[in-house]
Order: sequence, then C-alpha cells, then structure tokens
Amino acid sequence: MPTQPRKFVPGSVCARHVSIAATALALLAGCTDPLKQTAQFTNSDQPFFVHALSGTKLEFTTALLMPSRTVTRVDGSLLFDVAFDLNAAGDILLLPVNVVGQGTGAGHPVGILLPGVGYDAVLEAPRTGYRTDSVTVIRKGQVAIIRGQEPSCGLSLSPYMHAKLVIDSVDAAGRGLYGHTTININCGLRSLKSGLPEF
Repeated sequence: MPTQPRKFVPGSVCARHVSIAATALALLAGCTDPLKQTAQFTNSDQPFFVHALSGTKLEFTTALLMPSRTVTRVDGSLLFDVAFDLNAAGDILLLPVNVVGQGTGAGHPVGILLPGVGYDAVLEAPRTGYRTDSVTVIRKGQVAIIRGQEPSCGLSLSPYMHAKLVIDSVDAAGRGLYGHTTININCGLRSLKSGLPEF
C-alpha cells in the first residue's frame, strides 16, 4: 500500500531556522572576547613632589613607582620606574630605572616618549616610540609619557603600565620638583583619561 505523502505545513521549516538563528545570535551576544583586557582600577590625576637625585640626601624621595602610584627613594633595590634630576643648567632629567641600574642586571625596561602636546591632550599612550636607553631632558611644563614593563604584570596579556607626567615648577635652591601625573595601573591598558579606562 503506497504511503501517503507527508503534509507540508507552511512556515514550519522557516520558523525552525529562525529559532536556531535567534538562539545563535543570543549566544554570541552573551560571549565576551577572552583576549579583551578590562580595567579594574580608575585613572586619576594626582600631584607629586620629588627631590633631584643628585645633590640631595639619600633618604629623600627622588623617583616615581607606577604600580603603587607613589614616589620613592632610589637605592640598591632599584624599585622604581623613573628617577628625577636637575643638571648644572637647571634642566629636568628623567632617568629610567634601566639607565640608572645599567650593567647591574636589575630593574626592568622603562621607556619615555615626548608627545609634543599639552597634558590634557594626551588621552592615550602610544604603542611604540619609547626611548629606553638614555636620559630624557624635559622643560618645565613639557609632558612625558612613561611605559614600564612591570614585574607585577608578568601574568597579564601585556606586561606594560603607562603614565603621563609633567613638572609644573622647580625649587632650584632646594632641588625640588613639583608635578602631577596620571598613572594607568591596569596592565596593558593605554588610556590616560581620568576614570575607568576602556582600553
């Protein structure tokens, strides 16, 4: 006995396909990029004061330590990112830790870049262009961007922290420097805007 042809219900196949597609889109929408880094710490502008590295007492703070957003003194541990100094002409010197500790095998690579724009105009740290092998001379009011390969970022997708800083005034007699900085301590993120970084 011949079998009866299966009755076709219009729209049933299309409805099934639409349902599958909608489910797939919902799953995709709920997924996050496993390689996308998300911020845990907010950026904020903060003032700082340091002494020049030369011509001052050993116990004075003369350097910036990015992971803790603090100033610190320079000693044999080389636990800092950038030290500050003044030369005989009164120029401001930025000394990366790898320059101060050159030949010791200690420290970590820190690079400096001069963007050539004002502090408020620096909204993100560039990916390239940093000098890691020399002292950088800046003027009062000139902005510097710092990139440090931090040991605390060793397990992150990117080992770098970024900051911008500027020296606002210099006490030549006391060999002191007043400035302010924004430090992004989220490993690998480059935004230097205040608030929670988006990248």
